[in-house]
Amino acid sequence: MFDRGNPYHLLLMGIGLNGLANFALIFFHGWPWYPLLLVVTGFASGWLNTMFNALAASVPRDKVRRTFTLMYLAANLGVVFGTMLVGIVYSMGMQLLFSLTTSLFVIFLIIALFEYNVDSSNVTGVDPRQGQNVQLPRANFHITFFISLFIIWLLYEQWVSNLSVYMTNLGMPLRNYSFLWTINAGLLVLIQSILSLLGDRIKNLYYQFFFGMLFVGLSFLSLVIAHDYPHFIFAMVLLTIGEATWSPAMPTLVSQLSPISAKGRYQGLVQAFCALGRSLGPLFGGVIIDNWSYKALFLLAFVVLLIVLAVNVGVVHLNHPRAVNYMKTDLKTNVSRETK
Repeated sequence: MFDRGNPYHLLLMGIGLNGLANFALIFFHGWPWYPLLLVVTGFASGWLNTMFNALAASVPRDKVRRTFTLMYLAANLGVVFGTMLVGIVYSMGMQLLFSLTTSLFVIFLIIALFEYNVDSSNVTGVDPRQGQNVQLPRANFHITFFISLFIIWLLYEQWVSNLSVYMTNLGMPLRNYSFLWTINAGLLVLIQSILSLLGDRIKNLYYQFFFGMLFVGLSFLSLVIAHDYPHFIFAMVLLTIGEATWSPAMPTLVSQLSPISAKGRYQGLVQAFCALGRSLGPLFGGVIIDNWSYKALFLLAFVVLLIVLAVNVGVVHLNHPRAVNYMKTDLKTNVSRETK
């Protein structure tokens, strides 16, 4: 829809839908309305994430990488302040909590109304109604890339879901687990600030992606021998270094490998595979834990990530020389070729 329609209208639709769902939650936050409205907010959030990534991928090519880095930095600043405030607001009642989120969406809508009403063709040189039947070079996209995203998020979700139970089983209070995510958010902001200052000095995005994947894997390896809180903090530091490097590199790589007239399609595929991994992650981890153990889960995650890393290194080595980098070619030239 992004590739065929007006991104401005699509963005307003996503904001409006999310805002209305949060407004409804002020009055209907019991069973069964709460889970039903969560489905609506989840759909609208996925919609907005795809719109924003596609918009970021459509800025002038020399600013794409910095744009994605700053977007990721801003998102993590939201996590820092959100987790800091939610406990305080929640204690005052659910109505106030959802009133606050609704107010934020109203502010978001006002900003979008005045600041996002831009003809994208004036920026990118692309009419969004053109270039729909784009045939990408086979070397540009391989199914292993999307499967890798699915697997990474499938395993990453073990940190979000099952690790809390493991730590409490070891006798640690739940606040210790919560503080790990405070460390995560703070480190993400710090590392992303450094990366934003470095700009394009990291020339090869593939290396950044591989580096991040390796550190995520090492975080699981460290969990195998973690029994006290300092070890869990060390594992979280490894995870954060990996997350901070591979996460912003991912949409930038997709932007590099896809033409301007198909940004929405491929950024949407990225969001879809990531969301699938996040949705199945807790179930996958639960099955492994029930049948084997937590340590088996952590060791399996490390081995699988090493295999995924090795496969991606091989695929990139074979295909990179023949892949077309759409961030190095003239945008208007690309469109004229796509539409012929």
